[in-house]
Amino acid sequence: MTALLTFGYIFYFICLGVGTRLAILKLMGLDTNKRRLSNLLAHGLFVGLFVHVLLLNVLQLIGNHNVLVLAVMILIFLSCLTIILYTVILGDGIHNSTHTSQQQVITITVIVIASLLIVWNSFHVPNLAWDTWTVWLARAKQWYHHGLGVTFVQPQTWLESNTGLLNLSSHYPDGLSLIFYPMLFFSDTVKPILLGMYLVIYGFLVLLMCNRLEKINAPLYLRMFLLVVMYTTPLMVNHLLLPGYADLILAVYILLIMLGLLDYNDQPKPALRLVIIGYALMLPLLKIEGWVWLIVFMFSHSFIMWFNVKQRLLILALMVITFVLWYLVGGLTLITPFGPLVISPIEINLFNKAYLSFAFSNVTDAVLNGLFWQYNWSLLWFGLPFLWLYMIHQKHNKAQQVSHLFFVLALAVILTLFYLTPAAKYAQDNTAINRIFLQLMPCYIFLLFSMLTAIIQQPASAKNL
Repeated sequence: MTALLTFGYIFYFICLGVGTRLAILKLMGLDTNKRRLSNLLAHGLFVGLFVHVLLLNVLQLIGNHNVLVLAVMILIFLSCLTIILYTVILGDGIHNSTHTSQQQVITITVIVIASLLIVWNSFHVPNLAWDTWTVWLARAKQWYHHGLGVTFVQPQTWLESNTGLLNLSSHYPDGLSLIFYPMLFFSDTVKPILLGMYLVIYGFLVLLMCNRLEKINAPLYLRMFLLVVMYTTPLMVNHLLLPGYADLILAVYILLIMLGLLDYNDQPKPALRLVIIGYALMLPLLKIEGWVWLIVFMFSHSFIMWFNVKQRLLILALMVITFVLWYLVGGLTLITPFGPLVISPIEINLFNKAYLSFAFSNVTDAVLNGLFWQYNWSLLWFGLPFLWLYMIHQKHNKAQQVSHLFFVLALAVILTLFYLTPAAKYAQDNTAINRIFLQLMPCYIFLLFSMLTAIIQQPASAKNL
């Protein structure tokens, strides 16, 4: 029964994603941009998750009527299913009817076996992670009992007013909780469904990684090695064994943006552009730091796509000069009717609405522990210097350059966060630093294997010449 509920829930997301995509493309008069079946199902799932979160965010505005919310969800699901069936039966189809290769069968088989091993191991660990119980699932249960439109408040506000429900994570985005919310109407014991959903999400991501490596002619043995790494890295597998954390889902969408940019570079079609935008918008819907990754992605994309090499160097020089002058004069301080605006080397104060202080903390031991020991493959991050050399010395297309710049800036942001801000305490007590690195792990592993593919192909290219 649990397996049926899990696959039914996954089927709902896939239909929602594929159907919405087809409907938008038909309304805009755009080409369907057919994919191979595995890519269609994978991207259908990930687009469906985004559409679902967006839909329920809108439905939160209409009140606390759970029955109405479910009725709208069912209506939209049936509409998407109708569009898919119409396109398949009376239209020109929704995917490329290519023969499934033996290598694809091997890849999917290994993913399924690895997933079953995780299922078996999962029953030997606690029921759910504490973060799931107290944050994401707790909020979904409050919606289930009180209605989707209720407001959540912090303890001080809750004590002073009776207009909201107490929730210690009221300032967190709703995205992951909205994904969990419908599960509660079918089963109060959500761990089996959560586990199945996380394994399918992760499995589809790994399959997309393998498909992309296959597209750039990575040999089968290298793709099999990728599967081994993805399913034996404790940092990620631990978040599958204890499903419900947002960090792994955030990591999935970070890599999906990269894969989408690479696909768009190969086929610059509006359909792909819409998918990339959807994936980017999903980041801040999942976690607060999603805003940071979205801004870094936007900067990386704009910097690479809008400017040539000379212009980039000029912009970098101006940024360095501006930073030096800003540091020497002690920053910027303005008193406005809305409050103080302070951007200095000591603090940032945005009208007393957002405040951040700067002070150096030596968290090198915690950073090294997070990279090399804490639930991680000890050898993986030794590839980082070689990846940087590969980024600099090899010629790359613009989509690859955007991915490389994002990864470098993201690492710089993480190190700045832990070395120079009060977030250092989360590194020193080892509570968050490994989860922040987790958000970049699939991205890093994919870049690493893309580099290995290029290195393997170099002798063959030289021989052909």
